[in-house]
Amino acid sequence: MGLPHHPLETLNPLSETELNEWEEAYAAVEAYFQALRLRNRLLVAELVRRVLWRASTRKVTEPDTPARVLAMEEALAEISAWTQDVLAEPLENSRLAARGRLALLLTGMPDQWQSVFLTPPPWPAAFVAAMRSSYLAAGPTFPGLPMVAKPLELNAFGNGAAHWWDTMDRRPIVGLMFFAILMTLIAATLWFLFID
Repeated sequence: MGLPHHPLETLNPLSETELNEWEEAYAAVEAYFQALRLRNRLLVAELVRRVLWRASTRKVTEPDTPARVLAMEEALAEISAWTQDVLAEPLENSRLAARGRLALLLTGMPDQWQSVFLTPPPWPAAFVAAMRSSYLAAGPTFPGLPMVAKPLELNAFGNGAAHWWDTMDRRPIVGLMFFAILMTLIAATLWFLFID
């Protein structure tokens, strides 16, 4: 950690709405870092400050995008770029997917290596080796299996019901006649049961 590279004189005053928007952005990025199990509050605060500063420079060119969205995009981009540099291998779609997060946890990121998280190289050799081996072991690779849909095999009753239902869909008059006959039968049954 070091001193901020941006003096306070360069900050513009913010309205109450902008303050609330940036506070939401701060909370979202902080929660994401805590989900990665970073527990050192000073480290998390410094990382969030860096991310928010980068998001604020983007906010100038993208004023319609909410600050929270910009901040999360910057956080994800920074973590992905850092992980890609540590692993020395490209990530899928430049995203830190489940394998990358799992590799962070398997290396002992929350306990042992918090101080190197999002820092520039050089990193400790033990950390780099642990990250690379964890990333390779983080997920199995499954071969693609072709799945061909098979037609449903219905018994005679199922075939008849499917055919009847299809007929009622194509010819609504048949459905109305069936409904009328069914109501007549129910009314006749009730008539004979309760009147006789």
